[in-house]
Amino acid sequence: METQRKRRLHREEERERRMKRVRSVFLLRTAAWLLAVVVGVCVVVSSSSVVALSSSSSSLPRRALQQTTEETEDENKTSIGMYVMIPFVCGLVGYATNVLALKMTFYPLEFYPRCLKFAQVPGQPFGLLGGWQGIIPSKAGKMAEILVDLMTEKLIDVKETFAKLDSQEFAHVLKQPLRRKVREQFEEVMTENAPDLWLTLPEYVKNEIVETVMERSPLFLKTLIDALKDKVYEVLDLKSMVIRLAEGNKDKVVQMFKDVGESEFRFIEVSGLYFGFLFGLIQMGVFYVVDQNHPEYGIWMLPLFGFATGYLTNWVALTVIFKPVEPIHFFGGCYTLHGVFLKRQVEVSAEFSRLNFLHFCNAQNLWDEMMHGTFRGKFESLIRKSSREFFDSQAGVTGKYLTNEFLGKRAYENITDKMSDLLVRDIEHIIPHSFEYQDEALEIEVTVSERMGALRSAEFERVLHPVFEQDEIKLIVVGGVLGAAVGVIQYYAAFGGS
Repeated sequence: METQRKRRLHREEERERRMKRVRSVFLLRTAAWLLAVVVGVCVVVSSSSVVALSSSSSSLPRRALQQTTEETEDENKTSIGMYVMIPFVCGLVGYATNVLALKMTFYPLEFYPRCLKFAQVPGQPFGLLGGWQGIIPSKAGKMAEILVDLMTEKLIDVKETFAKLDSQEFAHVLKQPLRRKVREQFEEVMTENAPDLWLTLPEYVKNEIVETVMERSPLFLKTLIDALKDKVYEVLDLKSMVIRLAEGNKDKVVQMFKDVGESEFRFIEVSGLYFGFLFGLIQMGVFYVVDQNHPEYGIWMLPLFGFATGYLTNWVALTVIFKPVEPIHFFGGCYTLHGVFLKRQVEVSAEFSRLNFLHFCNAQNLWDEMMHGTFRGKFESLIRKSSREFFDSQAGVTGKYLTNEFLGKRAYENITDKMSDLLVRDIEHIIPHSFEYQDEALEIEVTVSERMGALRSAEFERVLHPVFEQDEIKLIVVGGVLGAAVGVIQYYAAFGGS
């Protein structure tokens, strides 16, 4: 079973590697296409500027748009071409700013440059002296906390989940590994506390004792599992577990959100091109009127519109992803306006639950948290208490009396205490053999998928949006600043300055 689990994890990892390769190729092609377009635009703009400047009859350089009535028809066409290029440049600006915004959301995983890490604002992606860390990596812990609150409040009940474990099946799965450990433990305990008795017993008697214990092991596991079901909130700190895993595996957190929101992120990138072009049409008209009548104000127009284009394309893209939260129907239901992310609730729920199970809430991580996490001491106390109750119930009054007579009361207490200690020590080597059974029995992936898919839109919106919500303005402003910078370059490159 453990081998099957490893194979499944290997398949998942291989799938993730393939997806990364596909995305890398896509990004390289996109970057190459964008570079080619930008170079082409620069060549055209530069050529047009040279033509406009060389045809000028004045000894001083004049802007290509300040043509006199004596210029030729071709030169006028070149001037108009400068205006016409504005929407296309705005489209590229919108696309570039949106791509940059997404890159800044996910990368870098750690603060860069490292030498300025000391000045990073706690819980924020930026530093007081400069530098940047991806928004999701910088807020991995906070994001994990939000997700745990969502899961425990809306999706799963931890106690209800552990109640699905069947002690009989649990014992059957652990029969062989438990048999080996029980024999080792008996040898160790009896040799230490009753060497004269144990060493004189025939081998078949020792085997019968071990077999008797094995036959009764379901009772012990039932005692342990029942105690765990009842005290699970005292021995399992789910929030601490998910936060620790998220902060220690930022790459998996980033990949998780990229996979869950893949369609939405692609929409954000492409929408920048469309929205940028539309804003560029408005910019073209306004700039033409101002430039023809008050050319001295032209130097301000393109940077201002560039800022507006970068700002608005990012704002619109991020807004339509999550709003409107509730669907709005038009024309008798023929058309529905709904947040792009929210439209895919069922599909997103299935992908989210799969990745949540693979990287966070699975049997291996849950038991690792109980055995080594925040409430480790309480978990060990629970095992010791359950083992003592089991030994006492199996020995009974007569058994205790005979044991005390042959071994002494002190020896009996030492044996039970030692067995409890050995169970605490060895449980991390025994329990992993049951992980596959537990993953199937706990049904975490199925439960999260079904219940998340059934959430109201307002509740579902809180799954991914909180990751961006606090830092949306940063991404939007970055888009505006980049747009303004392109506006300045465009003004001097295309229109020659003044």
